[in-house]
Amino acid sequence: MKADFVWEDFNRPELKLLRNRYGLEKVVSSGKDKFEKQLLLKKWVFATLPLGYNNTNQYRSALEVLDDQENKGGFNCSWYVLVYLQCAITLGWYVRKLGIDTDHDFGEEEMRHTVVDIWSKKHKKWFVIDPMFNAHFEKDGTPLNSHEVRKHYLNGEKVKKVFGNYEQEILSEKVKERNDNPNNYFWFFILLRNNYLVNPDVYDSKALLWIDEHNKDKTWHVGGRNKGEFKRHPMYEGAFIETNDYSLCFPTMV
Repeated sequence: MKADFVWEDFNRPELKLLRNRYGLEKVVSSGKDKFEKQLLLKKWVFATLPLGYNNTNQYRSALEVLDDQENKGGFNCSWYVLVYLQCAITLGWYVRKLGIDTDHDFGEEEMRHTVVDIWSKKHKKWFVIDPMFNAHFEKDGTPLNSHEVRKHYLNGEKVKKVFGNYEQEILSEKVKERNDNPNNYFWFFILLRNNYLVNPDVYDSKALLWIDEHNKDKTWHVGGRNKGEFKRHPMYEGAFIETNDYSLCFPTMV
């Protein structure tokens, strides 16, 4: 199977404007290496955007989100991710958008959430960052990608949730109270493009949906009591590419 990823052009003028207007090189300048800079960016996005779920605006870029920080409705995970993703691109990093959710039955409340996957040259691997909660996961000092978080959760193994640039570390538990925990990586998909300055509709894209023995007989349902409806994830309609090919999902970057 082949799945070509469409990357944003690092040289787009909007990215240069974003980098200069918000001083992104200074934001991450205290990082001793690129990995630490990626964590500092996570911390900055978390600290910069107010959290909220009553904002119905549709933004076309990180610049539009950041320029509207006074919006009293706040910002949900989609906008935290858009800001982190485009800030990371302008700093020259490979980054992708992921959708995640818990294992839940039809009619049970979803915990759908959006995070980013970023390539670490230091660790020679992808790892997942949750900018809305200022967190990433580690096991034995190694940052984890979405598949690894899922695997440890399914094996009943604890992983460390690290906030910011190691300001705090918490051993994560199997709980469902929040959607920033390992149980929320039972389902995950990886969108196959990040060129949202070309087309801001982030879900106008194919996506790799991880399927294995744990979820091959299940369906990812979305909705809940607060949304008033339950249905199959809409990306089943022609967008999902089901796979359990690890190298396809997590290719080595140079």
